[in-house]
Amino acid sequence: MKLTRDDLVVGVAIPAFFILSIASMIACARAFPGMHVWQSDITAQAILGTAIMAVFVPAFVAGRFSFGYLVGFSLLSAVFGFVWLSFFSAFDYPHAIARWAMIAALTAAIIPLLFQNIPLWRPDLSETAIRRIVVLLLGASFAVLIADISHGANVGDPYGEARNAVTRPVPLNYLTGIIIGAVLPYVFAHLASRRHWLAAAAVLLFALCFYPVLNNKTILLLPVWLPFLFWLFGRFSPRLATVLAFLIPMIIGLTAFFVLVADKGYIVFGTINLRFAAIPSLALDQYADFFAHREPTRFCQISILRHITACPYDALGPTLGAVYQDGNFNASFLATEGIASVGLALAPVSALVCGLILSVGSMVSRHLSPRFIAVSSGIAVPTIMNVPLTTSLLSNGIALLFLLWWLTPEWREELSAPPWRPDQPTGVAGLAAS
Repeated sequence: MKLTRDDLVVGVAIPAFFILSIASMIACARAFPGMHVWQSDITAQAILGTAIMAVFVPAFVAGRFSFGYLVGFSLLSAVFGFVWLSFFSAFDYPHAIARWAMIAALTAAIIPLLFQNIPLWRPDLSETAIRRIVVLLLGASFAVLIADISHGANVGDPYGEARNAVTRPVPLNYLTGIIIGAVLPYVFAHLASRRHWLAAAAVLLFALCFYPVLNNKTILLLPVWLPFLFWLFGRFSPRLATVLAFLIPMIIGLTAFFVLVADKGYIVFGTINLRFAAIPSLALDQYADFFAHREPTRFCQISILRHITACPYDALGPTLGAVYQDGNFNASFLATEGIASVGLALAPVSALVCGLILSVGSMVSRHLSPRFIAVSSGIAVPTIMNVPLTTSLLSNGIALLFLLWWLTPEWREELSAPPWRPDQPTGVAGLAAS
């Protein structure tokens, strides 16, 4: 198989991301020692042990872009960070077994995520019909915001107690999560891809209106993150843009850490390099330790099952937060449906099932442009890395996003058409000539 120039660039960008991830993890250990980011050095054992992750690079070079590609690379980032961190972890669990279990789980998950893309029958909706759906989504979003405001507002620190100061009905919390996680990103992608710039900007401003009622940092990042993805996936090839979506923010965070004196409180660095990049890896470390000394949940942490079974655990995030004093540590399906539910030995089986479920997103969106997929899932993908899959599908709207993708007609004149020309196979002679 001959490699295209884009294949080669992606194959170089991923190892560069690995190197930068190690630098970021070392910096996080210095900035946030209380978060159990273990102090790490450049040791031969850690470098050689983590180098095994390079075996995943060919899969991401060979795979075509899809929603599964976005999720798969996010999982790769989390597992890579965990493998590195496990060489320095002071927690009492079988580190070598945990490393190999997570590597196997990553392998099981990315097989369907990267390579299952079966075409499905879709309804032939008109552009007029989808515009009406968008209007309905905006109307529903406005109604949910009014309902949220009716229960009170409290502007404060998103990391403090302000976010829990107002109590709302559980169904309203679910609806709000769906609006933020799926509806508004989808509507923004729809409008921006059709060059309705003012309407797209209005959606971003409307999203900020949810901050006084939720005090959620995701809302503050949404108006920056979605336009960034829109620009990135319009400027670069989709697979390279996926890697750069991690690399560029990480470089910004490290620059703030090492260069910008103004970031004394590590606000920029903490938001990007700790919250966005390191936390999914730290969660695997903590879940591996917690359940090394306790029975697995056997999925009883899922709300419906917890009410009909004698579950010894409450919600896992607060449960681990009470033990490790690092805050409410929700985590990806590798930790929750994997380590917590079935243990390290069966975590790869659970990961395979979760990968198959999420690969539905690739199948229902295969007719859409890479830019539309990336932007409309701009909140959903980070959510998958920080929330159990059962929660993210329902409470954060990922199942609804899949439905919207399935209904959305192909838009052939999208601005998301790539500015680059399709790559031609590049042989040795071609590389030499370039």
